Amino acid sequence: MTSDPQRILIFGGTFDPPHLAHAKLPPVVADSLGCGKIIYVPAALNPLKSDTPPTPVSHRLAMLHLVVDAIPHAEIDTLELDREGPSYTVDTLVVLRQRYGEDLNLHLLIGADHLLTFTQWKDWQRILKLAEPAVMPRPPWPREKLIEEIHQRFDATMAEFWIAHLADLPYLEVSATDVRDKITTNQDLIGTLDKRVIDYIRRHDLYAPDSRRNA
Repeated sequence: MTSDPQRILIFGGTFDPPHLAHAKLPPVVADSLGCGKIIYVPAALNPLKSDTPPTPVSHRLAMLHLVVDAIPHAEIDTLELDREGPSYTVDTLVVLRQRYGEDLNLHLLIGADHLLTFTQWKDWQRILKLAEPAVMPRPPWPREKLIEEIHQRFDATMAEFWIAHLADLPYLEVSATDVRDKITTNQDLIGTLDKRVIDYIRRHDLYAPDSRRNA
């Protein structure tokens, strides 16, 4: 599909650390939707995961730049890092519309795990008015298993809506949680992280049991 500069794909997350699915899948979704730009939005704090302190912002942002700077037509917006408190997607979308133009077609890329908790998000109905969603199957939810779970968790109308917004993507068996576990147990990271991110993590000794400190 021909890219349209008025179509923007928004992809938020803690990116702790940014892994190969974060790098490889959003460009595929952007291309399929005709988006002319991808905006990665790193979160300061996920309201649904407030009991798990993320790695300091400076490190997460540095690692994300190693990934995003190599992706054509992609950039990082730090608006969630620049404001205090938890990161609410609805507030982020409002600001992005003000910043880039109210007539934009915003597409919000979310993972399968986020879809399954979507009705817990602040003003989730408004989010769907501000941006059209696109859902990535991700561990532990390959496409067919995710469709089954959608039918169990949502009524028929909403199930049909979400299934229609599943992105047609390869299923990559990688998640930030698994990556952190591999690091703490000294497992091979090839195939999960960009080599530059691996080097950064090793250089700064990130994800060791005692390495998490306040930003």
